Amino acid sequence: MGRIARLLGFGVAALAAQSTLVTLSPVRDALPDLVVAAILFLATVDIGVVTGAALALVVGYFFDLISGSPVGLHSLVFEFLYLCGRWIQRRLFLAGVLFEVTLAVGAVWAVAVAVLAVRVLAQGQPLAGVGDVALQTAIRSALTAVIAPAVFWAGNRLVAGRRPALAARPLEPPARPVE
Repeated sequence: MGRIARLLGFGVAALAAQSTLVTLSPVRDALPDLVVAAILFLATVDIGVVTGAALALVVGYFFDLISGSPVGLHSLVFEFLYLCGRWIQRRLFLAGVLFEVTLAVGAVWAVAVAVLAVRVLAQGQPLAGVGDVALQTAIRSALTAVIAPAVFWAGNRLVAGRRPALAARPLEPPARPVE
């Protein structure tokens, strides 16, 4: 249970860092997406699929509440990212920095396409400025790819946790040398 709470805290911390970055930066659209990298990290952690999907749903719901996007949009997209990332990692046995970078680039583009599709199809906004959106998404995906290994490293440090000092000690006292 403690591990699940740490993972949820990691997702919420990524969400808080992302919202702080967006608030303090004069540039709004071309920033790295820390929450997507955190969801992708969640996909690589050895937990149950239902637990991971529930954590992705909660983080996506909070993302929707904070960002002002339609409620359920990022919840659904983050579920999709979690399941795809987990499937790719488990079926193709991929790991390492190159996997993290590649997965982050693809995930940012998937989120951008989903948000654009919802704006055009569900909200009825015209499909204008696709070139600008593509440029901002390319910048965001490159910055997310750069920051993804650091997010994965921080997540691994958090999930590893600290063992209590008593657990690190041997159960039996050390043998005394024979004189």
